[in-house]
Amino acid sequence: MAAFHSGGLAELHESATQPAARPLAAQLLPGAQAAEGIPHLEKMLLQAALRGPRELAPAAADLLRAGGKRVRPLLVLLAARAAAPSRRARGRVALALVAELVHSATLLHDDVVDDGLTRRGLPAPRVTYGNAVSVLSGDWLLAASLELALRSRAAGAIEALVRTLRQLVEGEARQLGLRGSTTFTSDDALQIAHLKTGSLFAFCGEAGAIAAGAPDPVRTALHDFGLRAGSAFQIADDLLDFEADSATLGKAVLADVAEGKPSLPLAIALKRLPPLREEMGKLLRGDLPEEEMRQRTRAFAARLGHTGALGAARRIAEKERDAALAALERVPPSPTRELLAQVARALLSRNR
Repeated sequence: MAAFHSGGLAELHESATQPAARPLAAQLLPGAQAAEGIPHLEKMLLQAALRGPRELAPAAADLLRAGGKRVRPLLVLLAARAAAPSRRARGRVALALVAELVHSATLLHDDVVDDGLTRRGLPAPRVTYGNAVSVLSGDWLLAASLELALRSRAAGAIEALVRTLRQLVEGEARQLGLRGSTTFTSDDALQIAHLKTGSLFAFCGEAGAIAAGAPDPVRTALHDFGLRAGSAFQIADDLLDFEADSATLGKAVLADVAEGKPSLPLAIALKRLPPLREEMGKLLRGDLPEEEMRQRTRAFAARLGHTGALGAARRIAEKERDAALAALERVPPSPTRELLAQVARALLSRNR
C-alpha cells in the first residue's frame, strides 16, 4: 500500500468517495423506490443492525445510516412483482433486506481487507471502531441475513443465499490473489466482476422469483438477468473511477491495483500497451521521489487514456446489459418487467 500514499495519491479518497459520486436507487428509477417501500425498508435495515450485540451494532448502524444506492433490495422487490404481477409475494421484503445486509457486510469486510479509510464519504467503520469490530459487525449482518432468509419461509431462499455467499467469498479470494499484480487479464477482471457483484445481483433476481413462487424458467431468467446486470454495473462503476481528469485517473489506477482490484479497463489497457506493466510496477513500488512519482503518474494516465481501453470496456458492459435484457425477455410481459429493464439501462448510463 506504500504507493497508494505516495505522491499525494491519498487525495483519491476525496474525489472517488464523495456521497454525490454514486446515484441512489431513486435516481436510477424515479418514483419506484416510494412505490416499492424503500423508505420503510431503510428503517428496517437500521433496526436489523441495531439488534446486534452492543459492541457491534454502532459500526453496522453507521454504515447503513450513511446511505447507499439500495439497488439490490429494489431489484428483489421488482423481480418479485414481475414474477407474479397479480399478487403480493410473501417474503419479498425479508429477502430484499437480506440482499442489502449481505452487501453491507461485504463492505465492512472489504474495508478491512483493503485498509480502506473512507466509505460513502465518511470515515470507514474500521477507522472509527477498529478492524475487529468491523469484521465482526459484517459477520453479524451475514448471520442476520441467514436468519431473515429462513424466516421468509420462501422455498429455496436459504439454498440460493448460501450459494451466493460462497461465490462472493470466491470472488474476494481471487481478487486477493491478484493484489498488486500487473499481469491480470480481462478474463480475470470479468470473472471477479461476475463473482463479487454479479452473483449478488443474480440472487436479487432469483430471490424475487422465489418469493413469488414463480416457475423454474422465470426463476432462472431473473437469476440470469441479475448476473448480467450486476456485471454491467461493476464495469460501469470501474469506468466512473477512470473517466476523470488525467491526475485523478492516474491515482485511481494505482489505488485499484494497490488494493488488489483488477478492473476491466486497466486489464484492456495493459494488454494493448504492454510497456505499461513495467511502468505500473515502478509506480507501485513507491520508492520514487514525490515529484517524479507525480510526473510518472500523469504520464501513465495519459498513455492509458490513449489505448482506447475505456471505450472497449464500455462496449463489454453494453454487451452484459444487452444479455441482461435478453434474459428478461423470458419473463412474462408486464409494466414491472419494463421497470427492471429501465434499471438495467440506468445502471450503465450513469455519468457521475
